[in-house]
Amino acid sequence: MTTEPHAPADPLSPFQGGAAAHPARQAWLLEQLEQWFAGDLPDGRDRRRIVAQALRSATEDAHGWLARRLDGDQLVRVDLHFRTKAGMRHSVFPDLPTPLGLLLICLDQCEVGDEVVLVQELAKRGRVEARATWPFGMDEAETLTRPVSVPVGAQHG
Repeated sequence: MTTEPHAPADPLSPFQGGAAAHPARQAWLLEQLEQWFAGDLPDGRDRRRIVAQALRSATEDAHGWLARRLDGDQLVRVDLHFRTKAGMRHSVFPDLPTPLGLLLICLDQCEVGDEVVLVQELAKRGRVEARATWPFGMDEAETLTRPVSVPVGAQHG
């Protein structure tokens, strides 16, 4: 297996939305939001009401979005490549196949000598690639489909 790591970085903090970050303290932002959301309205009161409603909704969105952040070692994408005599074939999946599932797929899709490449992409740890030449058995299929584990003592984030 080969690894293509992302540079380490600390995760974002949970959204605070306190007084220091409150948009009401940022006149430039309020003016821009009024133009964006209610620029066609002449009345200042209606404009402020629409902006306040948009800010309440955006605050909920910010809280929810940051709450859904992924752990650094969470699987976010799996690529399956077949390098065949006829050319390259590639599909993307949200999770890993089972070893036997991969064998059945290869039995259907591959010819002797085709290269099977399975790439796992982790949220912050990068890409890990495993490859084998078809035909292969359960041991190799298990190795190809084994979830990447975080080394003991490594920082999670």
